[in-house]
Amino acid sequence: MENLETVEQENRNELILELQAEVFLREGRKWAKFLAILGFIGIGFGAIIALIMLLGAGFAGFASTYSSVPFVAIGFFYLVIIGIYFFPIYYLLQFANKAKEALDSRSSQSLTESMRYLKGHYKFLGVMTIVMFALYPIGMIVAIVAGVSQGM
Repeated sequence: MENLETVEQENRNELILELQAEVFLREGRKWAKFLAILGFIGIGFGAIIALIMLLGAGFAGFASTYSSVPFVAIGFFYLVIIGIYFFPIYYLLQFANKAKEALDSRSSQSLTESMRYLKGHYKFLGVMTIVMFALYPIGMIVAIVAGVSQGM
């Protein structure tokens, strides 16, 4: 009886995918990793730009000369955006890594973890999309009010 339970337990831990599903997962994992790496490169460039704006513009006095919005404020805004952008990219990379682990070890637990990260990635993007759609009308109202107040 114990042997039967052990065999059933091993079967539950074994990953069983159709060949085509495995091919799709392998290819999707590679693209996810590629996009995550590009995302981290973009985050790096964004951080460099933000630091230049925070440090360089503050010292050079560009904010008062060329713009009504200080470059320092724009630099902080960039840092906030980069901080927010980090999480979906991190989730995407974790999905790719866990999917590779699942395919290499044939582990359903690793596959479940990879799917959890993929769900987190899409959930984050979905919430951010809702937030952006909510902010668009507010931004339009602010722009209209600012335009009208400039014309007076």
